[in-house]
Amino acid sequence: MLLSNLQTKAIMKKLLFLTLLLLCYKTLAQNSKKLILIDDRTEQVIPFANVLFSKIDYKGTSSDIDGVFYVPNSVKSITISYIGYETKVLMLDALTSQIISLKPKVSELDEVVIDGENPAHRIIRNAVSNKKLNNPEYLNSFTYESYDKIIITLGKQKNEKERDTIREKMDSIMKGSYFFITETIAKHKYLKPRFSEDSIIATRSSGFKNPKFAMLANNFQPFSFYDEHLSILENNYLNPISKGSTRKYKFRLKEEYIQGTDTIFVISFEPKANRNFEGLKGLLKINSNKYAVQSVDATTFNSGKLDVKIQQKYKHVNDTYWFPEQLNFEINVGEGLGSVAYIGRSYLSKISPNANLKKKEFPFVSVTLPENAGLKDDTFWKLNRRDSLNKNEKRTYTFIDSIGEKLKLDKVFNLLPSLVKGRIPLNYLDIDLTRLGGFNKYEGTRLGLGLWTNDDIFKNVSVGAYVGYGFKDEAWKYGGEVLVDVPGKKDISISLKYMNDLRETGILSDNRFHNPLSQRVWIANQMDGIEVYSINTEMKLFRNLNWSIGFSKADITPLYDYMYLNNGISVTNYSNSEFNIGIGYHVKEQLINSFGITTRLPNDAPVFNLSYSRGLKATLGGDFNYNKLRFTLDHSILTKGLGKTIYKLDLGYIDSSLPLGLLFTGEGALDKQIPFVVKNYFQTVRPYEFLSDKYAHLFTVHNFGRLFNNKGYLQPDVLLHNNIGIGNLSDVSNHMLIDFSTKEELFLETGLELQNLLKIPYLNIGYLGLGVGGFYRYGYHNLEKSSDNFAFKISMGFNFK
Repeated sequence: MLLSNLQTKAIMKKLLFLTLLLLCYKTLAQNSKKLILIDDRTEQVIPFANVLFSKIDYKGTSSDIDGVFYVPNSVKSITISYIGYETKVLMLDALTSQIISLKPKVSELDEVVIDGENPAHRIIRNAVSNKKLNNPEYLNSFTYESYDKIIITLGKQKNEKERDTIREKMDSIMKGSYFFITETIAKHKYLKPRFSEDSIIATRSSGFKNPKFAMLANNFQPFSFYDEHLSILENNYLNPISKGSTRKYKFRLKEEYIQGTDTIFVISFEPKANRNFEGLKGLLKINSNKYAVQSVDATTFNSGKLDVKIQQKYKHVNDTYWFPEQLNFEINVGEGLGSVAYIGRSYLSKISPNANLKKKEFPFVSVTLPENAGLKDDTFWKLNRRDSLNKNEKRTYTFIDSIGEKLKLDKVFNLLPSLVKGRIPLNYLDIDLTRLGGFNKYEGTRLGLGLWTNDDIFKNVSVGAYVGYGFKDEAWKYGGEVLVDVPGKKDISISLKYMNDLRETGILSDNRFHNPLSQRVWIANQMDGIEVYSINTEMKLFRNLNWSIGFSKADITPLYDYMYLNNGISVTNYSNSEFNIGIGYHVKEQLINSFGITTRLPNDAPVFNLSYSRGLKATLGGDFNYNKLRFTLDHSILTKGLGKTIYKLDLGYIDSSLPLGLLFTGEGALDKQIPFVVKNYFQTVRPYEFLSDKYAHLFTVHNFGRLFNNKGYLQPDVLLHNNIGIGNLSDVSNHMLIDFSTKEELFLETGLELQNLLKIPYLNIGYLGLGVGGFYRYGYHNLEKSSDNFAFKISMGFNFK
């Protein structure tokens, strides 16, 4: 087959580029030697070791995170030193291998400071004082490119014998392959205060022909080592470089040496004895140039069945800014044969501080993955990856790719968008898992079936229907919906829905009621029968801002003894026509797109929600005119050394007299038969004890974590709850045949919860935690019988420690 001129030119360009690249590597190899530093006993690489070329001008280098360093050919001898190892002097001409091993030395006693100040404290305080100067996230902007590699393999074992036995078993099965490997090349840009984009250029994953996902190693650890608390896998660890850290951490100046014109301080750190906080231990290298972090090697301290190790190396870009150039992590989960290790490497290049960026350049979704990112060929990867793959990595691609072909993993992972929505995809139809079953005190056990059409029939349009039956109320419920997703960047969806079902009284939305795992749903027992037609649209018109607009027409039948006086006329059943609009604002919102699914990453920043509903009397038979407002604010605040405070402010207002089913109630979660702690509810209040058309609630919980004890078998998280509320009902006499109270006076309750008090080992990777809590209501709404003011509750969870 003849090639066109354009094809010929393209091939020639690739060949020319490859030739130039090989020449560069050859030139580098001719001018310097590549050496790798390892531990003589474990054969693990040794990062951040000091390598001295000359004792006259103190020129030298240090090994990188992979233990690699380069020595100019003009250098005749080198001196290698690292904390915990014997110093080694080598003549380069005598080397027969590029691998150099260092022998561990017998542990030395820590430096004891008898008089005066610990010398490490002065250096740490200087590093803290210069945090804003050295933290790259305080730059106005920056861009860089990264090559990321993540490997999943067998985790660490308790001892060498156990490790060797398990490794032999795994090698016989995996034949030298890891469980999984993925590589990603991406461009990154950041603009202060919170605009960021990770644009995936290429991604490759074992087992997949065209992966629709990308894993970035720097998403598993902090981008820099300067925040007061370092968030690692949603746990917050106190940074040793933080204000007042010398009171909580034990620092030791282990070594200092000169490198060029700078002095490097090597400092060890670990939490002080009897200090109960989530901490780290390891080694810091502080450079006297701006007292910046030059490298860090840290592991989580006393972390149970989850061990996390992070390594970071920084370089002085343009002789002005300190910026990360290598970011590594290693996560070990569990013990024994079931243990798994996640090992990530991230190499940064083409770093450009204070790049010329504008807000309009940043998309809503911070991680973008083009359709063809997973289709790059071997030539591309050979040209762009950091270093060639080792034999285990090559074997992983070969072995796992063959398994992926047999199991058709690409096809399996294409099912994820449906699974995330709670659906099991089949040919042409999806099964709605949320409709299969549930429980509440009114219906008892509810079983049903929900079906949706999928992309096999219509693209961007789903038609769904469901049916359900309650075995206690012996009644059928059913409904249907047409859902249209409008293609584009605004994330617009339109829903047409019909329901003949139940709705718990006082609920503004029926979403919670259809979550079968919600413990609050389990105690629901006061229901309205509803037949409702609705249309609703959701969209994202602006960054951080979500909108929804809708209209509904409902016929409502109270399924409890109740009568409402409407202008002196007794009413039981009624109709309601309502227009509604909702606005949600997420501060510091970060969205990612993987597998075609847009997901919001969790953070502690405030979330504001405002909804407005307008009742339309005489519109399609509606019986009431009214205005209804509800505002919520959710926020978490981390206090150094004291834990995290989570609060929810909830406000509601209605300007007209309405039946009970359209008012505010249901804020209680007290049920002695199902005594679970339910977040953002009053724990000592019966579900429908209070009725309001105006209210203000504030729910707060402060998690001290393991501040009071983080050693031994009993290590509960200590939570202090304080909930307050006040409300009003302007038309008390209009509601008949039903008991309720109002809360014109302030309602107060306080509680103490011990989470994870009892820990049950689970699959050798963590613990199922069982906790208890006691709550007490007091003040004006204190009940006459003292024991009625107490509520004893239980909680459940999972943790690694």
